[in-house]
Amino acid sequence: MKTNEAETANRSGGLKVVLFLARVLMGGSLIGLGLRLFVGGGWGAWNSIGVVLPTTYPRGPIGDIFLAFWGNQFVIQLLIWSSVLVGIALVLGVAVRLASYGGILIMLMLYLAVIPPGSVILNQQVMYIVVFLFLVAGEAGKVGGVDSFLAPILEERYPSLKYLLG
Repeated sequence: MKTNEAETANRSGGLKVVLFLARVLMGGSLIGLGLRLFVGGGWGAWNSIGVVLPTTYPRGPIGDIFLAFWGNQFVIQLLIWSSVLVGIALVLGVAVRLASYGGILIMLMLYLAVIPPGSVILNQQVMYIVVFLFLVAGEAGKVGGVDSFLAPILEERYPSLKYLLG
């Protein structure tokens, strides 16, 4: 069964809308994460974001490593500001691939702290990682973002930037 150009363009337009919405919503979610941690006073806000790592809770194999950071102000500030900056980059569509890689790293660290037996295998962090992977593969920054203007110019001059922009 052949598809005509109008059907293909219609599907492509729908995909662009989904990528745009996913990018903006993921960015807003990360900004919210950073702000909840900032307003909630740091590590005390873990319960409000769905990540629980108290000393009595069963932890995954590397949970003890993360527990060592519990209460460390540098680490919490790093998490707060990286979440907010990655979120802003996603909302504006600036260096979306780089920001998505950062989002994957943030969610991977949150997931590794409580991997089984401390949590279920499939949780919100895994779903976030999958969406970030779609943003990387789909060039979501080139859909209604600053990357749609910057990426062609910068990638032409610096070809290696194609792995960070878009």
